Order: sequence, then structure tokens, then C-alpha cells
Amino acid sequence: MLEALIDSWLHRGESIGRRDDLMLTHRQFNHELARERIRATRRSIPFCLIDVELRPGSNNQAGRRTLVRLLHRNLRITDHKGQLSRTKFGVLLVDTPEMGGRACLDRLTRLLDSVKLDAKLSLRVYDPEGFDPDETPPPQDRRREDTVDESWTPARSGHDVQVSSESPLMTTKSLQASVKRLIDIAGAGVGLIVTGPVVLAAMAAIKWTSPGPALFTQTREGFRGKSFTIYKLRTMVVDAEQRQAELREHSHRDGPAFKIAKDPRVTPVGHWLRVTCVDELPQLWNVLRGEMSLVGPRPLPWHESRACDKWHRRRLDVLPGMTCDWQVNKAAAETFDDWMRMDLRYIDRAGLVGDLRLIAQTLTVPILGRGSH
Repeated sequence: MLEALIDSWLHRGESIGRRDDLMLTHRQFNHELARERIRATRRSIPFCLIDVELRPGSNNQAGRRTLVRLLHRNLRITDHKGQLSRTKFGVLLVDTPEMGGRACLDRLTRLLDSVKLDAKLSLRVYDPEGFDPDETPPPQDRRREDTVDESWTPARSGHDVQVSSESPLMTTKSLQASVKRLIDIAGAGVGLIVTGPVVLAAMAAIKWTSPGPALFTQTREGFRGKSFTIYKLRTMVVDAEQRQAELREHSHRDGPAFKIAKDPRVTPVGHWLRVTCVDELPQLWNVLRGEMSLVGPRPLPWHESRACDKWHRRRLDVLPGMTCDWQVNKAAAETFDDWMRMDLRYIDRAGLVGDLRLIAQTLTVPILGRGSH
């Protein structure tokens, strides 16, 4: 009897989301929420849930359509959006700690104000490291149509969060972003000046030993999926990209990325440039332009990035970087998924101290000759 009542309750919201095929129904949203809790517990990574309730003045067909468009255009493609009732909507922020949830809540608040929508927003956080496994979930027959199952978020974090543009947490986050950008500008500027003679000498060696341009440019996918042109010193023959298809079967890297040992397309000078990481130095210009950061997930070529799985693409939530965990410890990533998990772990735990640590570790890579690994 109880199971029949629960199934009936889950189906009440089924027809609601059909007004817009882009929104999950109530049942579909709860299914994704349950799956995310299992994933979060297994991987020890928190996630957030944002509830959006339209108030009477905005609860009309035009207001709901405006809200749907706003959610889809301003949230990540990996996040789940659902319409839970005529007035309530839910946003599931996968693999997102509390700070990220608060940042998203603050952004949505500003966007709603800009389109004159009156709504109440609340944030709940599921943190598996703070979750009490002995906590008893509320009885299932106490669920209501207009609320998401509270047993899917720990009670200690199931409160409404009031966020304003003056939130101390947001001020700290903005300050960290500003400091990180200042470090990028200073580091890239000094780096270009100090390494300029080395880059010029390397360019001369490339031109002397191999026909073609000294610089190599390629389209990469960057922050929030925006494409940009990356700069590197050319380490391969000029037709290397055209020859990649014939070498694909020899790639020892699974997934969309391409990598083979003793690549025949690499020139003798190019091999030395890769071992010493000198070929990466022109990317300091990308950092100075704001297309990259000193520290962040390595940007993939456009076609490889677009072939990534949906959960991989959360790495595009931050600026790509010249170095990251994978860059200094490639041996730890046995598979492409391992590489992606390292990038996502960096995003979840990013901080200025960690960035400085990675920069220091990166300086040892050319010294130890591990640049081409």
C-alpha cells in the first residue's frame, strides 16, 4: 500500500515538465538526485541542490518560461534542472562543494533580479564526509509533492541559505579570483621576459633543423567551452596533424586523447624541447591574454574535448592552465578517466596555496626530464 502511494506521488509531477522538454520531470529529477547521492558517497565529493520557488507576482506562464531559459543559459550542461511543480524548480549541481553552490546561488539571485522575477532561492548541501550514516531518513509517507526528498541531503545542511551580493563568502571567493589573476599576470609577464632569449634560441633551432614555422598554433576548448588559439613551439613535422589518423591505432592513451610512445612525427630538436618543457613557454602569452591560467586543467584540442563524456566537461568550469596535478604526476593517471578525475579534484579543492605548490612542483619537471612523459 505504501509503495503504491509513493509511486502515485512520484507520478504527480510527471506531466508538469512536459511543457518544456528541456526540463526534467519531478520523478526524473528525483532519480538523478538519488544517483548523485550514490556517486557522491562512493567518491567522497559533495554536491548541492538549489530550490527555486516563484512567488505569486512571477508565477505565470511568461515567468516560468523566462526562468527555464535563464537556468539553461547560465548553468553548466552537466547540471540537472527540473520543474517540480507549477511554482517550484530544482537545480542539481553535481560534484559541487558548498562554496560552489553559494557562488551559483548568488549568481542566480542577480540574474533573477535583472529579469524582474520574484523568487525564493534556497541551498542544500550533501557532503558525504560530514554525513552521519546512522542518520534515520524521514518516513517516506511524509513526503510532499512540492518538496524534494529531504533524506537525500543531510539534516545539518538542509537549511535555507540567504545570500546577498555582500556575502563574506562571495567576497572571499572574488578576492581569491582577483589574486589568482594578478599572480597570472605577474608570472606570465616576468616569465616572458626571463625566458624570452631561450624561446628565441629555440625558434632559431627549429627553423634551422626543420622546414616550416617555428610556432605551432592549435584551436583548444577553454573556459565554459569557448575556443581559443594556443601557442607552442613546434616539436613535430609540419604535416603531423594530417598523419595522426594513420597512427591512431598505436595510441596508448584510451579515450579521445591521442598519445603514442616514440612518436615518429617528433623532430630531434622537438624531443629536447618536450623533455625540457621549453615548447610550452609561448603559452605564457595565452595566460597574459586571459585565455589560460598558470594553474588549471590542461586544455584539450577542440575535437578531443568535444568527444569527452558529459561528466568530463566540468573541467571547463575554470580557466585551463599551463600546469596542474596531471602535468606533474602523469604516472598516476593510468586511464583517461583518471586524468579527468585529477582535473575535477583540482577544481573542487582549488586554492592559492595549492596553485603555488603546483607551480613549484612544475619547475622540477624539466630538471628531471619528465616533460615528454
